[in-house]
Amino acid sequence: MLLLTAALAAAIALLDARGSLSWLENRSSDARAKSAADPPGDRDIVIVDIDNASYSGLSGKLGKWPWTRRVWTELVRYLTPGQPKLILFDVLFSGSEADADPEFATVIRRAGNVVLPFAFVSGKIDTDENVFTPPPGAAIAIDGTAPGPALTRADWSLDQPAKPLQEAAALTGSNLGAADPDGITRRLPLSIRFEGRAWSTVWLAAALRLRAVQANASYRGAEFTAGPIRLPVDANGNYVVRWHGDTLTSYKRVPLWEMICSIYPSQCDASVPHHAAEEFRNKIVIVGASAAGSYEVRPTPVSETAPGMFVLATAIDNVLHNQGVRRTPAPASLALLLLLCAVPAWAVLRYRSIAAPLAVTVAVMLVYTGICFIAYGRSLWLPMSAPLLGIAFSFTGNTAYRYITVDRELSRTRGTLERYVSPQLVSYVMDHLGEFNFRGEKKKLTVFFSDVRSFTTLTEKSDPEQLLNQLNEYLEAMTDIIFRYDGIVDKFIGDGVMAHWGAFTPDRPNALLAARASLDMMARLAELNTQWIAQGRPPLDIGIGLNTDSVIFGNVGTGKKVDFTAIGDGVNLAARLESSNKEYKTHIIISAATREELGDAAKVRPLGSIVVKGKTVPVEIYELVGLA
Repeated sequence: MLLLTAALAAAIALLDARGSLSWLENRSSDARAKSAADPPGDRDIVIVDIDNASYSGLSGKLGKWPWTRRVWTELVRYLTPGQPKLILFDVLFSGSEADADPEFATVIRRAGNVVLPFAFVSGKIDTDENVFTPPPGAAIAIDGTAPGPALTRADWSLDQPAKPLQEAAALTGSNLGAADPDGITRRLPLSIRFEGRAWSTVWLAAALRLRAVQANASYRGAEFTAGPIRLPVDANGNYVVRWHGDTLTSYKRVPLWEMICSIYPSQCDASVPHHAAEEFRNKIVIVGASAAGSYEVRPTPVSETAPGMFVLATAIDNVLHNQGVRRTPAPASLALLLLLCAVPAWAVLRYRSIAAPLAVTVAVMLVYTGICFIAYGRSLWLPMSAPLLGIAFSFTGNTAYRYITVDRELSRTRGTLERYVSPQLVSYVMDHLGEFNFRGEKKKLTVFFSDVRSFTTLTEKSDPEQLLNQLNEYLEAMTDIIFRYDGIVDKFIGDGVMAHWGAFTPDRPNALLAARASLDMMARLAELNTQWIAQGRPPLDIGIGLNTDSVIFGNVGTGKKVDFTAIGDGVNLAARLESSNKEYKTHIIISAATREELGDAAKVRPLGSIVVKGKTVPVEIYELVGLA
């Protein structure tokens, strides 16, 4: 089982290493991310939202999206006196708007805190050559080489702000995300490699400015560091996002419509909330759109229709507060997988029934699942899919293995036992194997002997094959009765039977069970004789002897020949009682010890006493006539 468990764990670890379980692990992480997404996020992050109401209310005056840049000029002009920390646009101002750009650039320059992103675009765009160089302010100094794939001009182009706006902005950065193959954003890069250089993402650029980081950044092992900023990253330099609620509860949102009414109060109804510029003091203001059709959907674990500004706000929040989710290192994950796979294997080995290992397996899976959810809430991503699969496969595999090997052998043993012992007694014995000493010990048994009278004479007069069939029919009937009363058939001695009661059931009325079995055997033999006479076959007559005494019970013999039986004076006396039936013309003779065990329940006829060969003390004997 040890090798099987190790092999199962290795197979699952290999599948996990090849990425075959990534989709399952990602889905499990989504459930944990949603469970751990406790709102709110950073209260200093405020989103000016172009929501549905703002979009529909302003489109009548401003026309189709994208709107004139005069709108954003007035918004920045209004916010600047309030002294926000940053004004970050989740809008690409590529191309030019000759009538609006000069004034917009002037307002941006005076504000001194406006961030304008640029985008890497898959494929080429037909435009001026200078767009292939990212804005110089986006370059980031990194000690060593930034991890992750490198983008090239052959496959990627740039979509960046118009040159006057780019030069006026306080800083810029790439807004390129890192959605997983299923389209869900779970991880984000901190820098992008393009044409041999590292370029900052817009959220990292914003965090570096806010934290006043002057030192070079570095990727060392599984961690990114830049001054006080420290985030766990994977081999591609991406960090796992720590979400704060959904798109509606994470960060304070101010509809753009209310901002326009704050700028031009005379043009709006007095019931519309107004927001003074002072309200945004020391805030990080992100301007973006959530109106249907006005933004690119970025599905996340907490929202299938998240707008880009929500992802951007969360990214800045994470980098500012070092909130990346740390994944368990590969060696620790493998050790955890092996440990958890070992638990159901131990349970299958420890318990004989299937119910207990199944209960242990389910309990371990539930407990580990709870631990995974709790750990994620503390920003630790424990592997979940591989260990849970490992637990399930370990239980299934080890159970199957036990059935094929151990249980199969036990079934064979049980089948063999059931040829000698009643099925209910077999169940008792199999459940208490550890309690029995098979090397031999003294036990109080009621020993039974029976023998067919004048069988030798019958063999001389009858057809051998027919007589053998008749004998087998007789022995089968007698054995069934012994089993019915939970007796053990020790052996067949030609046409004789040796059985006993009490080897495994010392707390039961074994003498009474043996006596009832003996009387039933006589009744059953009478029925068989009636059938045999009708068939033209000779009837059989038997004698039975019963004795209760302490005898040696266990394995007798050594080497290749071992017999599991009972021996001693008590056994010899039972055999002597059986043979005495011929002398007394009786069918069932019991000893005084058995008579005492039966008590008042026995109907007996005293026969006097006999002396067993090798003994000098006579033994009182009785004919068993019936039971009350």
